[in-house]
Amino acid sequence: MRPESRFVESMSRRARRKTETLRRIEEAGWKLFITRGYDATSTREIAEAADIAAGTLFNYFPEKRNLLIHLMQRQIDDAASEAFDTLVPSTLELELTHVFEAMTRCYAEERRLSRVFIKELLFTDGERRADSAAWTFDLVKRIAGLVRNAQRRGELDPSIDPMNAAQQIFSTHYFGLVTWLGGTIPSRVAHEAQFESSLRLLLRGLRRSAA
Repeated sequence: MRPESRFVESMSRRARRKTETLRRIEEAGWKLFITRGYDATSTREIAEAADIAAGTLFNYFPEKRNLLIHLMQRQIDDAASEAFDTLVPSTLELELTHVFEAMTRCYAEERRLSRVFIKELLFTDGERRADSAAWTFDLVKRIAGLVRNAQRRGELDPSIDPMNAAQQIFSTHYFGLVTWLGGTIPSRVAHEAQFESSLRLLLRGLRRSAA
């Protein structure tokens, strides 16, 4: 085997090992967080369940909260992607309701972990803050795409910046999410009703701009 071929093969094996190690960490962490709870789970237990050294775990996730944020973001991404993939073109209000209901279901499935996730996400710092900002930005961009489509249909004022409108829409969802998970809003049904009411009010203002 030529030297460059051996190098490529070595890199390929290393990449496969890293992928497999990450998969084991994700599976172990998620199972322990669900069964034992976030606070009761230690990094040592996660490493043991993943069959890796504690130092290896820290190479992937320097802190336990980094792993939780990673896992929750992956769950929410999957829910959002499925919602966008199954979206039936309609009014912007119905399209947004479809997307955010799917995301809310994801939060509701593991509400205890969702509460910790939101808290950790709000107060994260350093590189993790930049990663979380990029994650949120990607969601906002997808919402902005729906806003653009609504503008083409004549629903919204074409002079409105889609990203700005999308940020306001996402902020409305996020505020409702925080108050629901924090216990101010008593139930998921009440949270969804409040979001739909707030969304309707926001979109009515944008339609009035168009008029």
